[in-house]
Amino acid sequence: MGKDTGFLEIEKQNVPRRPVEERVADYKEYDKHYSEPHIRQQAARCMDCGIPFCHTGCPLGNIIPTWNDLVYRGHWKEALAELHSTNNFPEFTGRICPAPCEDVCVLNEYYTLDPTEKQKKKHAVTIEQIEKHIAERGWQEGWIRPIPPQTETGKKVAIIGSGPAGLAAAQQLRRVGHAVTVFEKEDRVGGLLNYGIPDFKMEKINVRRRQEQMEAEGVVFKTNVNVGTDVTVEELRATYDAILIATGAQHARKLQIPGNDLKGVHYAMEYLPQQNRTVAGDQLPEEERILATDKSCVILGGGFTGADCLGTLNRQKANKKVYQFEIVNMVPRPTPVHEEADMDCRANILTEKLVGNEKGEVTELHAMRVDWRLDENGRRIMEKIPGSEFTIQVDMILLAMGFLGPSLEGLVQDLNVRIQLRGRQDLYEPKDVLEMLKSRDVMFSVKADEQFMTSEDGVFVAGDAHRGASLVVWAIWEGREAARCIDLYLMGTTELPTSPQAATIA
Repeated sequence: MGKDTGFLEIEKQNVPRRPVEERVADYKEYDKHYSEPHIRQQAARCMDCGIPFCHTGCPLGNIIPTWNDLVYRGHWKEALAELHSTNNFPEFTGRICPAPCEDVCVLNEYYTLDPTEKQKKKHAVTIEQIEKHIAERGWQEGWIRPIPPQTETGKKVAIIGSGPAGLAAAQQLRRVGHAVTVFEKEDRVGGLLNYGIPDFKMEKINVRRRQEQMEAEGVVFKTNVNVGTDVTVEELRATYDAILIATGAQHARKLQIPGNDLKGVHYAMEYLPQQNRTVAGDQLPEEERILATDKSCVILGGGFTGADCLGTLNRQKANKKVYQFEIVNMVPRPTPVHEEADMDCRANILTEKLVGNEKGEVTELHAMRVDWRLDENGRRIMEKIPGSEFTIQVDMILLAMGFLGPSLEGLVQDLNVRIQLRGRQDLYEPKDVLEMLKSRDVMFSVKADEQFMTSEDGVFVAGDAHRGASLVVWAIWEGREAARCIDLYLMGTTELPTSPQAATIA
């Protein structure tokens, strides 16, 4: 796999990036491309592992050593075919996946030729970047083309949501001959790929060209359609042979403290989509714009959404102090945007209240440090640290504290599929969970069996609506697996492939 001694002879090369002062002046992608000789060199570092683990770290089961070897040898078209055999959209995952495959790469074990050397360094193969380069080569060479079905089955499938799960399912189902209609409540296809992921991580040409490919294959996209309002569940049931819920996890965790309703406190999924619309050329009323220019800002939440907020703050020139607080014992994972500005990142911080001025605008955040320990039952409990209280002056607060589950109003409630709470076996009706959410946060998802079917016959679920807020690579895997199960349900048999990982991670 690759060059036999490549991992000994070739150093891992960091991803080439645009200079900070250049990239914070626009919304174009911050990563640059390796030259072809360099990316082939990086592929050559893939070892001939006795037992490779990279493909087991990837939910899609990508056959990573094989396409690394093909890239090293210059067989790009064959590498693309190998990559597409398990992943519909490698240009998405090659940009926005946190690369769990690299975490389990054998070369990620600390390696040194000198046994006396104490300095340890990570050497994982740059799998994600190789994946992205394979996909880009495919587009440049015209190898990625529509693959329409050879026959029509006469069956109709409605997919609600056009994020990565919905798109993957739609493409798989269409290619075996089903008539597929994708409903999207927003005005553009892509779900969070379009309105949640900033352009500096993934420019939207990547979504548009896949949409064009799928339309040429025969997938029908209907945007600006809110199923449950513009189209009723009864109409769906009467028209389609199967329904897939792929709406994502849109119910954000709330900040339930005094002052949470002050002006200047915004959810991340209000802030990020607005900026993406602006980048796309939409004209928004000035009084509705959420702008951080020359403001002191706090991001509550240390995950990827918080990092996306930070990168957007940097480009909006939030030139005063920027803070990022995480309540748990985990320093926010460093990303390229963390090197772009002067900021204060802290873990174990509990926000207790917000204070505003006479105009109702937020001006202060009051917080304190906390510690975490396990109780006698092994549960993590939080303890406040006396005397650790502090106050900061703030003009804007962005809430990026995660998502509890899918939106329950409309489609899910009308379908009356059963809902499961995280860590519980009991099943609930959507209205019962909505009632719970009035008084407390609970994490929930649409319950499905091993075939991705909900409690309602012919209604399936995939992606974040099924497993909770997760990674794009998981959403694509679930979309592909759900498509296979839907095809089996409709036809009694299926030729769609089972993910190599399905038996171990379903």
